[in-house]
Amino acid sequence: MAQLGSLSNIRTVKRPRLHPTQRQVKSEAVRFNVLCAGRRWGKNILLRDILVEPALAGFPVAWMAPTYRMLGEDWRGIRAMLATVTANKHEDEHRLELITGGVMDMWSLDGPDAARGRKYKRVVINEAAQIAGLQDAWEQVIRPTLTDYIGDAWFASTPRGQNYFWRLWERGQDAIGFPDWKSWVYPTSTNPYISADEIEAARNELPGRVFEQEYLASFIDREGAVFRNLDATCVVKAHDKPEQHKGHSIFAGVDWGKSNDFTVITLGCRDCHKIVAWDRFNKIDYTLQRGRLKTLADVWRPVRILAESNSIGEPNLEMLQREGMPVEGFATTASSKPPLIEGLVLALERNELQLPEEYRGELMSYELKVNPVTARTTYSAPDGMNDDRVISAALLWRAMSSGGVVATENTLFD
Repeated sequence: MAQLGSLSNIRTVKRPRLHPTQRQVKSEAVRFNVLCAGRRWGKNILLRDILVEPALAGFPVAWMAPTYRMLGEDWRGIRAMLATVTANKHEDEHRLELITGGVMDMWSLDGPDAARGRKYKRVVINEAAQIAGLQDAWEQVIRPTLTDYIGDAWFASTPRGQNYFWRLWERGQDAIGFPDWKSWVYPTSTNPYISADEIEAARNELPGRVFEQEYLASFIDREGAVFRNLDATCVVKAHDKPEQHKGHSIFAGVDWGKSNDFTVITLGCRDCHKIVAWDRFNKIDYTLQRGRLKTLADVWRPVRILAESNSIGEPNLEMLQREGMPVEGFATTASSKPPLIEGLVLALERNELQLPEEYRGELMSYELKVNPVTARTTYSAPDGMNDDRVISAALLWRAMSSGGVVATENTLFD
């Protein structure tokens, strides 16, 4: 009878009714999820619903917020939602013990060590972009709590520039490099319960950058960001078909990698000013890498392939050239890299090239640094991030725009 009573109580838990984009996020979830949302989109409501599920199934779960003060409203909301299934309530500890055996803990991350030694089936980190020590909290405290149950995690926030929350969001955009991660960005306007007139009023009243961050959920470029105009240029959603570019001149840029780095092949149409196909992979030997490039080349018949010749690039080039492929080498050095990157920068600012949407993250994160002693300019990805797409796209643009000899008989279907 106790079990039947518990089941009856569980059925009385009033879960929120999710709007369409909330339902979409929930349906697409993987193990590690990063949600960037505009103000009043409804992320707190979604997080409560997501966290309640494993607790009702008898598992321990945790809600985490930047500060103790920020726990208050969500503690009251979750406490009310689970009132009919709560066996024990600990107000001072923000802890609920449920009749199902599940436990709901709520922690502030201004002292993340308090959660050490716990084990959870699911953790949600609310307003993650506001947590100054998010990386340390995640790597040293939160991630180990998921080990016992092979638990999952949710990071959700309105953005605050390009910090560690943004870097996690970038992971979620890279399905190849981080298959266990998924990320979304939704502006306030995708909540159907928020008035469009109210959003427009906010647009008129707030500074542009503030509105973009708070309502459009944009990761505002840092001062000194290298690439701009990405909303207008990173718009290609899918590969084209060769027949769409009949008679056009196709070019390619290749950045080699093997273990930690990725090999990226980018093909673009000079006539259409856009990338038409691309490939990205790692942890395969160079024979297979050359094979994948040759497969793309057989399909697209590029008139010129510009590939990085540093290190392992040179032997790859020699073998490809022996096979008759139109491959040329580019040695990336301290003096050759800045003009290579700056060529792509200008192309994007002038809307001269359209790139895939998935290239946007690396382009956004790319950094310019000036040596205070030598005044030398250097370009690179932030520590722990990749720039393979950037280099491949820059090599493609150099191949397309540098005026090299083009054999017209090699154009597609000419």
